[in-house]
Amino acid sequence: MHQKMSLAYSLYLRIPRREIIDRCPKCNLSQLRGSTHRNYSSNVRVRFAPSPTGELHLGGLRTALYNYLFARKHNGAFILRCEDTDQTRFVPGAMEKLIDLLSWIGMKPDEGPSLGGHYGPYVQSERVDIYKQKADCLIGEGHAYRCFCTPQRLELVKKDQIRSQAVVQGYDNHCRGLSKEKVEEKLSANLPHVVRFKLNNDKHQWEDLVFGHMTSEDLSRQEGDPVILKTDGFPTYHLANVVDDHLMDISHVLRGSEWQSSTPKHLQLFAAFGWAPPSYAHLPLLMNEDGGKLSKRQDSMRVELLKEEGYQPQSILSLLALAGGAITINPNVVKEFGVTLESAAEHFDIKKTRRENTVLEISKLSELNQNCLKRIYQTATKEDFCAKISEIATEKGYSIVSLDLLHTNFLQYCDRLDTLRDLFEGDFVYLWQRPSPNHVRQTLANLKGVKVGEALDLVQLLGKAVLNAQNFDGVMATLQSQTSLKKSIIFKIIRVVVTGHEVGLPISLIFDLLDAGEIWERCQAVLLSQIQRQTDVGVEV
Repeated sequence: MHQKMSLAYSLYLRIPRREIIDRCPKCNLSQLRGSTHRNYSSNVRVRFAPSPTGELHLGGLRTALYNYLFARKHNGAFILRCEDTDQTRFVPGAMEKLIDLLSWIGMKPDEGPSLGGHYGPYVQSERVDIYKQKADCLIGEGHAYRCFCTPQRLELVKKDQIRSQAVVQGYDNHCRGLSKEKVEEKLSANLPHVVRFKLNNDKHQWEDLVFGHMTSEDLSRQEGDPVILKTDGFPTYHLANVVDDHLMDISHVLRGSEWQSSTPKHLQLFAAFGWAPPSYAHLPLLMNEDGGKLSKRQDSMRVELLKEEGYQPQSILSLLALAGGAITINPNVVKEFGVTLESAAEHFDIKKTRRENTVLEISKLSELNQNCLKRIYQTATKEDFCAKISEIATEKGYSIVSLDLLHTNFLQYCDRLDTLRDLFEGDFVYLWQRPSPNHVRQTLANLKGVKVGEALDLVQLLGKAVLNAQNFDGVMATLQSQTSLKKSIIFKIIRVVVTGHEVGLPISLIFDLLDAGEIWERCQAVLLSQIQRQTDVGVEV
């Protein structure tokens, strides 16, 4: 065993594990030699392995969800692994934010960063010594070699291949044939180098849980030997994910179909190590409604933004449940009643996943969230429901209006909301912000079909009335009889006085959500403003 073995690797050796083959004497694992067949003590273990290079989007969440549901369906373990080997794209705090979002959705991993587990560390940058030793194993067995080609040479090779329209694109395997002495000479000179894996002409067959029987062509005729260990000592995806999937006893790999073409390469790596590979399920891409590929750069696809905008976890889960086919719940049931993680796991069948790329109908999220809010309203206590509204109001710095009226009349206006946050925007702003008296007066002056004096007379009458949702029709009839104004004009004046706008919510709903005292205050503010204006210009009131 290497004298300077990492603590992580030492701990790994002490963990009771299934039998594996590891032919490298340097790793001193001969005591674990055994069958090449996987021997999982009936436990399913899956992993969600994002890179901390940005924010979680709906495509990534779908991958995490399918892994989580597969684990729960089979009473297995859901592991979170941080694949941060590309240090140039590392975003500080990205993994912590992702963990918080998974927790918000309800998908807490069983093992992972900050959670612990018997197969850690779960952050790849903390496992670099393991990858280096595994790369040495492959070199010792003749399955890999050190490559000293400079970036300049690689660029020239690339240009020459393009010019000659070469059949095999990529690295030309120039360093494959370096003698041991030549390698030692270059190492002694401290020349920078990478480690490349030797592709062979083996053809592999495997069963994809989504796409069925798969076969691979001769990779060595299609591309050059891939890098598995970079000059900075960090592994590439190919080496790291194969090593980690094996050492973490991952039984099934559920990942995006963009990795399907890499599977033969990974199978060759598993074979070179003498390890049995996990089962694979490749998930077709999620597409935009316009037919384009889902992109991390689209704000509407960022899970954190959806959370900030007020979309509920269950509505996001329902949206994903409608795409892909693996969650076998009737779509109409999903739309009306939503899905829970428990019901989704119960009805999850990875083999029912549609093979073609699936459109994610993000436009349905509004309806799904409206229905979700209705269910919350119907099941939550009045105190809990009002607390949600109060929390947003406090965050925005608004004074609390009548929460009783907002709660009592919720079903009358909820179809106008995508999220509870919409209650603080657009047509509903009047609930939290009194319109400026000057603005109201100017708007009244610009109304067609009514003089300013007539409008202010109506405001005065309105201020004297005890107006609420219950006596609304009676008061409107009285006001119409006391003035010569049409009903439509009366409604328009009242809307301007109460909300500051000529158009907006139905007049009856406006009064359903404000108590009589607040309406009186707003009328008085307009009248006082008019009196002040007349005083300022020297007009006798």
